[in-house]
Amino acid sequence: MKKSLFSILALGVSAMAAAQSDQQPAANAILVSQTRDGNVITSCYKIPHDSGKQAEFDLHYAINRSDVVTSYSDNSQQIADLKDFMEQCKDSTLHISAIHIVGYASPDGNVVHNDTLAAHRAQSLYNFAVRTFHPKQNIDRAYKTFCWSDCIPVVKGSSVPQRDAVLKILASTVHSEVQKEAALKSMPESWHYLTTNVLPQMRYADIEFDYGIDEFVTRTSVVEQTESAKPTTPTQAEQPAAVVVEEEVGVIIATPAGHEAEHKEKREDKKEERKEKKENRKEDVEVIYW
Repeated sequence: MKKSLFSILALGVSAMAAAQSDQQPAANAILVSQTRDGNVITSCYKIPHDSGKQAEFDLHYAINRSDVVTSYSDNSQQIADLKDFMEQCKDSTLHISAIHIVGYASPDGNVVHNDTLAAHRAQSLYNFAVRTFHPKQNIDRAYKTFCWSDCIPVVKGSSVPQRDAVLKILASTVHSEVQKEAALKSMPESWHYLTTNVLPQMRYADIEFDYGIDEFVTRTSVVEQTESAKPTTPTQAEQPAAVVVEEEVGVIIATPAGHEAEHKEKREDKKEERKEKKENRKEDVEVIYW
């Protein structure tokens, strides 16, 4: 019946860990983050959940009492666990959808009185929860008085004296609740065991939460690698120009570097041509000595 906070949170953590995969996100998934490494894109999605899990905490009461006593039975531990759970509810990934409180009374005594006692226990736990934790959700309340037959599962696994006889009385369908109690009281040792070990565990109220924990799903996808622009090779017309000095006319001419060798060859040809003309002029001049 009782669930520790540790087991409750462990279930939530394992559910979230299981969701860390490359599965397709649900239709209601919310993109939280996205990163890219080369051509691999990693996306993290949050999938909201408002239900699917339950947490339950019990507070016990002394016989014929309906006030919350924190030091009674294991109430201090239950309250501590309840407080931890309510702290966890402040996390935006945990969502409470409903809160239920039920008060219970053991089967011994007057049935009408027990019904009233069970209702008061439900109300006292409600008041305690609202005053201490201020939940935002509405809390519905109910109550129940146990029957003697409800003791059968516990008695079967117990060491109550005359267990078979006790079980026969509890399971009887021909005796009223008052008659069953009278029969059990006629066995002092068995009755003492029941009032010490069984009936006190049936005097309590529990608060139950319906809640959900958001899942986080990681998905990776591969996209085409974007090619960077390739450097172009300069064409002949695009080659950088080189500066060439024309010796004959003394004019500086800018020509492409690819034609430098061609211009050099032309210069050599012109130089030879000028030399040849100079020699010819010498031969045409008559030398006269005075």
